[in-house]
Amino acid sequence: MIELPEILDLPLKMLSVIKNINDYNYFLIEGGRGGGKSQSIARILLWLAEQRKVHICCGREIQMTISDSVYKIFVDLIEEYSLNFTVMSTKIYHNITGSDIIFKGFREQGKVNIKGLEGIDVLWIDEAQAITKSTLDVIIPTIRRKNSIVLFSMNRFVRKDAVYSEFITRDDCLHIKINYYDNKHCPEKLIDEARRCKLRSPGDYEHIWEGNPKESSSEFLFSSSKLDKAQKLVFPLSNHREISCLSVDLAGAGGDLCVASVIEARGENAWELTKQVGWSEPDTDITKGKIISMYSEIKPELLILDADGLGYPIYVSIKNIIKNAIKFNGAGQSKRENATNQRADGYMTLKEYIDNGWLKITSTEVISQLEYLKKTYRPDGKIFIEAKRDIKSEHGESPDFADSLMMGIYAINYYSYLIYRESEGTVFLESDFDPYG
Repeated sequence: MIELPEILDLPLKMLSVIKNINDYNYFLIEGGRGGGKSQSIARILLWLAEQRKVHICCGREIQMTISDSVYKIFVDLIEEYSLNFTVMSTKIYHNITGSDIIFKGFREQGKVNIKGLEGIDVLWIDEAQAITKSTLDVIIPTIRRKNSIVLFSMNRFVRKDAVYSEFITRDDCLHIKINYYDNKHCPEKLIDEARRCKLRSPGDYEHIWEGNPKESSSEFLFSSSKLDKAQKLVFPLSNHREISCLSVDLAGAGGDLCVASVIEARGENAWELTKQVGWSEPDTDITKGKIISMYSEIKPELLILDADGLGYPIYVSIKNIIKNAIKFNGAGQSKRENATNQRADGYMTLKEYIDNGWLKITSTEVISQLEYLKKTYRPDGKIFIEAKRDIKSEHGESPDFADSLMMGIYAINYYSYLIYRESEGTVFLESDFDPYG
């Protein structure tokens, strides 16, 4: 049995990092409060810096001052164990090996700054749940020195986290989940706090202490548990009008997809997303042809099209052919007083359908896009949904599948009055008439 130095008196799970330090390029360490993630990693990095010369960077998405970093953990450990380091105001230096530890915020004034990362041997990204995909895509290729490693420590907010999604299945990444009960050094006071939290608020306990993604949060629009239920809904058989809606979200920028969704009635207040088709063809004539072909095949009672920006001329062309086409203006006026625009209105409507169990969604792609949608409150108290360009920057994809579904539910909720039945078939009223104003 190898006797480790006192500074490596770590929780058992964290010893795997030492054991496998030369076998993996990435280490994903996640869990809740009290697991000792940061304390353990700092100890490991100080030990490494004593063995040989290494350049270490400790970074976060945003770091305004040194106090925002893990700097103090290092300083306290150096003092506690009387280690041979020189501590400077923004840097730590080993007096024998020449190892150095620097601290950095990756995003400055809205842009990713990789200055100083090219020569790094060890990168520790703390609070990695805040790292956006755009930041990750810039930083990771920069850490390319031979035998370099990257460590992530985090407590996920959402299941489709940028770092987690990228590294959890990679064979060159060691994944460790550690919580307070795995940490032999966890103070009894913290253990007691965890017990109290579990009794008081099981949902908070799951995230704070078990390290599971947040079930719900004031910033996220949808509840994970409600989205899970939407995938498992079973509607009872009933006699109902066979209504369907075709909704098309048109690509607004390079890399975005055009997505068509088909939503069908399953009962009086029961709907199911039965089909979604995505394409990236830039030719607008091809896109118009696809929409007209799908309309002819499906024969939906409602057709709603994205009429914002580049989508408007496509909507106008299709409107000349399919008279009952409805336009959706995401930036347009909301029918709700507490929504900033139609897009916010549409997503609030979609949330009602999901929360009330009125909509079945089996598409995992839609679920994952809905899960990370954020809402904010404007000074006037109105709700605003995070812009598509910001979502794309953060998650590396535009929520095109989610937007297409949202538009369909918007049409079903507000425009069902356009449909009525006569003996010769379905008749459509003038769709530009809007009693909601």
